[in-house]
Amino acid sequence: MEINEWIQQLPKVELHVHLEGSLRPATLFALAERNGVTLRAGSAEELTELYQFGSFEDFGRLFMTGLKVLRSAEDFADATVALAAELAAQNVRYAEVTTSPMGHQHRGIALAEYAAGLDEGRRRARAEHGAEIGWICDIVRNAEDPDAHSTVDFLLGPAAPEAVVGLGLGGVEHGFPPELFASSFAKAKAHGLAALPHAGETAGPESIWGALRVLKADRIGHGIRCLDDPALVAHLAEGRIPLEVAPTSNVALRIAKDAESHVLGELARAGLAVTLNTDDPAYFQTTLNDELRTAHDLHGFSRQALLDAQATALRASYAPASTKTAIARELQAISP
Repeated sequence: MEINEWIQQLPKVELHVHLEGSLRPATLFALAERNGVTLRAGSAEELTELYQFGSFEDFGRLFMTGLKVLRSAEDFADATVALAAELAAQNVRYAEVTTSPMGHQHRGIALAEYAAGLDEGRRRARAEHGAEIGWICDIVRNAEDPDAHSTVDFLLGPAAPEAVVGLGLGGVEHGFPPELFASSFAKAKAHGLAALPHAGETAGPESIWGALRVLKADRIGHGIRCLDDPALVAHLAEGRIPLEVAPTSNVALRIAKDAESHVLGELARAGLAVTLNTDDPAYFQTTLNDELRTAHDLHGFSRQALLDAQATALRASYAPASTKTAIARELQAISP
């Protein structure tokens, strides 16, 4: 069987994809029209050209444009269903989707409206596309007072969306180390939420160490800078602590020079528990199928290695037990 066909039929799990970064041009344009948001484009086709960016600042502007079109529960639900359709088309059977509640509250969106949209979107994702979603709600570290506990208190309160599996930590790494948010993560852990921070994407190994030692991280979002510290690599490998690696994202944001020189293969050869992810798939113009194909073509991942990476993602996920069992059976039925 040809590799593209094999990748397509492979049952998949994605652990690191942002709802707010999943708005493809057609979805973004439709939501903008609904809400009267002016775009620098007269059609979805013209909008596609704006998805080409040459710097992190360009990406930031595009990302903020995407936020502006999310205003109502209906908008959040439709965005979730659009992502679910894309996931289902790639045979992604389960995804943990990150979203940033306080980023929307700061724009004047009522958290009850936001949560209602996520709940409706998740229900429709399952009913219309057979895609199962769990939520990771993250703290935007450069935009939340660490002492306020805004995100974690929302997640532990009566207005929280359903199926939240963990607390994340995103935003700007430099100047906002994990240690600042120790109390939020301790509170989340005490109430059964996983600790799922970004670390070691733009900052060095000290960010990953902080996430592990202070936040008690269960997985590391990105984590590619672990290679700067052999002791950290050994610790991650021995503990089989999963890394949520997103190669195309790293290239798009100039963290890696190009796809060929990305450290994905080096991470795998070091014995680390690598999972493959898209991060912001719309804005980085990628899919999970694309990420697997890149791993195969450029980084020496055999079909068995791709299959193993999906099994690793499944084990590292917080999917319901029945979902895990079903996907595990599907993976066992795939021939490399």
